[in-house]
Amino acid sequence: MDHAQRPPAPPDGAQNPRHANAILSLESYGVAFGQRVILAEIDFALPPRGVTGVMGPSGTGKSTLLRSLAGLNVSNSRFHSWGRAEFAGAVLGAGHVPSLVLQDPQHLGTSVLEALAGGLRSAVPGLSPLELRHRAAAELERLACGDLVAWLDRTVIDLPVGDRRRVAILREAVASPPLLMIDEPTTGLDDDSSAPVLELVRMLGRERCVLVVLHNQQHARAVAERILLLAGGRIQADADVTTFFEQPPTPLAEHFVRTGSCDVPSPDAQPEDLAEDAAAPPPLPLAAQIAVRAEAEYRGPRGFKWIVPGRVGSTPLPGAVVDIEHDLASLRVVGVTSLITLTRRDLPQESLRRHGLRNLHLPIYDRDAPAPWQMRMLARRMTTMLDRGEVLAVHCRAGIGRTGTILAGWLIAEGLTADAALDRIRRIDPAFVQTDEQEAFLHAFEAHLLSITPA
Repeated sequence: MDHAQRPPAPPDGAQNPRHANAILSLESYGVAFGQRVILAEIDFALPPRGVTGVMGPSGTGKSTLLRSLAGLNVSNSRFHSWGRAEFAGAVLGAGHVPSLVLQDPQHLGTSVLEALAGGLRSAVPGLSPLELRHRAAAELERLACGDLVAWLDRTVIDLPVGDRRRVAILREAVASPPLLMIDEPTTGLDDDSSAPVLELVRMLGRERCVLVVLHNQQHARAVAERILLLAGGRIQADADVTTFFEQPPTPLAEHFVRTGSCDVPSPDAQPEDLAEDAAAPPPLPLAAQIAVRAEAEYRGPRGFKWIVPGRVGSTPLPGAVVDIEHDLASLRVVGVTSLITLTRRDLPQESLRRHGLRNLHLPIYDRDAPAPWQMRMLARRMTTMLDRGEVLAVHCRAGIGRTGTILAGWLIAEGLTADAALDRIRRIDPAFVQTDEQEAFLHAFEAHLLSITPA
């Protein structure tokens, strides 16, 4: 019997090299609310330290970008997102998101010390009240906010607006998040009030990554090391701060630097709604087209099934019935981030990258099964990927024989008996696991795991 040709291995070229070691990496990331596309395809990566400024015309989606990354939009039933987003080495998702500074009304009625207490205790558990006060004072001094030490017992709402903004930033910063996002911290402040806020942002950028939305070009020059120009649902320019303002990298950036704005149609604007001399936006990516027309019960490409809802699914070979781009976009709409590919031929990596997907390739002959040691390694890899926040879809050609065998094998590795695993997946699709050899393999795999498990 011919078995799989090689053990699981990391897919070749699955990650854009410029996104390696990034604290935040976005590839073809987009956001829509119902039929309205706000962000079409956002691509950038942030290093572990430094201040990156996001600029752009009003209403272009800067705040939407930050709120979506912070997970604040997921409760909206009309919210859709697509593409790939990774934060601190794992897929962005519930419980694993960057910190976003919010002007939270509930903290306005607390003292400065109370506002900082949660983050301080998160960073250093078990602090006594006296230790908490000393720690707060030390952090304020360290971050060039020593003038606030005398106001630790003062109510936040009684502070000047600029100082309230600093307390809001500090409330998140003292918990030492790897990425801190701040939305227009100097809006409505004069230069004197803005200066301490900008100094705090600059200090924070020395020890972590800061992504800050700014509207004032002088403030951006003073605090940011890099500028992203967001307009029309896409990043229109990405350059270090000196280059951006002194030698703008694109005509659109030059216009923005010169005028403070740029007129770019929204990503879903229709040509008939634009002025005659206005350029139509680029076509929406397929994932956006699918997302905005998807109904609540949409369940991915034809033949897609959840084995563990929202975590592990099965699917036929992308492109087997309709265009591969459509199937990959559909998989991203339902939340899949990585594929387990069992066909002899691997999927085209460039197509996967376009849709923010990756895959793990373990070729298996049709109607066959892997070796037990290969199944054990693959199951371990699948569990590790799930622990990182990945959402997996396993596929062969039709998505039933080899796919069902691997899914049942993973369930066995997770603790089910072979009979229980077979029963579970066949309740989802009676065609899962198609040959006697595959069924015998699952019982052999169960015995294999029992043989290496200490009594």
